[in-house]
Amino acid sequence: MSSHAAIEAHGWGWRHAGRERWSLRGVDLRVEHGERVLLIGASGSGKSTFLRAVAGLLAGGGGEAEGALQVDGRDPASARADTGLLFQDPETQLVMSRAGDELAFPLENRCVPREELWERVEHELDRSGLGIGRDHPTLALSGGEQQRLALAAVLIARPRLLLLDEPTANLDELATAGFRARLARLVGDERTLVLVEHRVDAVLPFITRVVAISGERGVIADGTPDGVFTRDLALLEAEGIWLPGGEVAPRRGSPGEVVLEASGAAYRYPGAGTDALAPVAVALRA
Repeated sequence: MSSHAAIEAHGWGWRHAGRERWSLRGVDLRVEHGERVLLIGASGSGKSTFLRAVAGLLAGGGGEAEGALQVDGRDPASARADTGLLFQDPETQLVMSRAGDELAFPLENRCVPREELWERVEHELDRSGLGIGRDHPTLALSGGEQQRLALAAVLIARPRLLLLDEPTANLDELATAGFRARLARLVGDERTLVLVEHRVDAVLPFITRVVAISGERGVIADGTPDGVFTRDLALLEAEGIWLPGGEVAPRRGSPGEVVLEASGAAYRYPGAGTDALAPVAVALRA
């Protein structure tokens, strides 16, 4: 086991190219090997940006970084082989037309011998619980099944650090339950997990630590789940952060001017017998 932390950040921040505001800055954080961390924050607080930075995907992207960020004592781009990132939309991550080829692809990139490669593909397909063979079309899978296949494609490379960016955001309750069951089977291993997830109740049984971030102030709360969701509850509510139970706290301040208004708005597709959108009236404020 490495003597370095799995993730270590000191005053780290990132500003995307062409932007005046920083996406995230002032992050001071140390995640040890084997920890299972839930990363929370209001929408736009930089959670996904941080995961992509840890995965080494921001390198060469034309943005501006400040401070220091390391993965196992190395630059994140140098640690990519030991890091796996799963996005919220599996369609952006699946690249092959057959399930077996999808799992073989990351192993081919690592020059795994073909005999070992297909043995690992069969093993990972079995562990996924999908009940499909190597030739099964990826497009024939449901959204939840595609997400489980995408997770299998990440896990087959045996990353020591697993990053999950809202993996159930596009799944219904049934698919979420299946994905959660797959995640539960990962808890017993030694890999480090950093998870961004709005369905907090669904993942709390797997989490050992909660870290809340703010785009402008870095880490604003850090501790055990019980500690953060009791001691720092008022702070989280003021930040508008999703809380256990699926409720989102109101933001500070009052609504502003009307930015979108509709009166009697309706739409019917050509040739349809009914409206796709019945007449509605709505006003949304800033």
